[in-house]
Amino acid sequence: MTDDRDDAQDHVERWRGLSGIPVEAPFLHAYRSAGAARELGYPLTSGVFLDDTLLQYFTHGRLEAPGRSTPWPVGVPRHSNLGENLARALAGAEAAPDAPGDFEAALQTPELRARAGAGVGAPITWRGAPTQLFQRQVVRLMPVSPGTRRPVRGNLGELYVGLTVDERARGEGEPSPIDRPVVAAPEPVVAPVLTYHHTRGADAFRDHLTALLNEGLEPVSFDQLIAGIEGWATLPPRAFALTFDDGWLGQYHDALPVLLELRVPATFFVLPGFDRHGQGHMTIDQMREVRAAGMTVGSHTLNHARLPSLIRQNLGAAQAEVVLSRADLERDVDGVDYFAYPNGLYDDDVIQLVRDSGYRAAVTTVSGMVHSLDRRFELRRVAANAWGSLAATRRAIRQAAANDGVESPI
Repeated sequence: MTDDRDDAQDHVERWRGLSGIPVEAPFLHAYRSAGAARELGYPLTSGVFLDDTLLQYFTHGRLEAPGRSTPWPVGVPRHSNLGENLARALAGAEAAPDAPGDFEAALQTPELRARAGAGVGAPITWRGAPTQLFQRQVVRLMPVSPGTRRPVRGNLGELYVGLTVDERARGEGEPSPIDRPVVAAPEPVVAPVLTYHHTRGADAFRDHLTALLNEGLEPVSFDQLIAGIEGWATLPPRAFALTFDDGWLGQYHDALPVLLELRVPATFFVLPGFDRHGQGHMTIDQMREVRAAGMTVGSHTLNHARLPSLIRQNLGAAQAEVVLSRADLERDVDGVDYFAYPNGLYDDDVIQLVRDSGYRAAVTTVSGMVHSLDRRFELRRVAANAWGSLAATRRAIRQAAANDGVESPI
């Protein structure tokens, strides 16, 4: 892919027009920073989960959002060293003879060289062409005339996706999916989604979160939770997710450092631009830092709007609250798939507005922990205090379990 499709409309549409497959929300800005279609090519697959890590394949590589089981910063998008996987997958390939041409000639600029990473092993002959693998690139010497070959870079992702199932498993070290499983009617997911508002210092929140982890609860990202509800990801038996509403500065100062320290993913439902009121909310720059730290950022409208009444009084204003908050965040922070109803207020018309605005799921303040595909715009949560005792949080979780008629995970 040589044409540069990285323009404003492509960004808004998540480059869907390139292949019919959009860039996944957590990769929206990472894809753009990596050179978008010009460098990574077009999306080859929708996002898939490998254990707790979200992957998406592109013509020239793979982006991933690592989970807690990896050594990488949790949730921080990275350009995978897919060339190393391909080298393992092709172990035993015939060594390339002395080949005409220079593999490095395909990496003419310092930027291209840096993006390619280090060379992986010696040149091999693969599919009839001398091939040199790099960490994030492949260069093949392709014939242009009898006895003459030209170094050509690219299509690392496409080549990897085209491997057999066994070859990909050898390259990854475990079965490596490229397609989402098709499940006609996914089973409901049972997982408490804790919701926080204010904090009272990092130490109190650290004690609170550590106590939950010591109870055996397993934190998962909101992306993994929703993928589980949609039927294309698995969750650990005692999964739970953390969410923060309103985008208070205390969440940024107190909770974020603890989440990073304990490698726990969380989702922050924020109000872009609301800091202008001087009431102690995050700025866009701080929201950007939250996302750069690997957390998910979702929308909570622009003005903490009471949507059921607003939609009846002024439909255009309600649409602006839901649509423009997402657009602002996608422009300035990263992709947004999730919404939280301000004050927990919603009705059928509000659900339809959120659905029509392109969100994948939305959370309420209704107590519960059973989540099904047909109710993914009415996800239940468990209210918690960031400084609360384990006993108080355990009671809230048990009450939520009782509300839904299931066994409590703690």
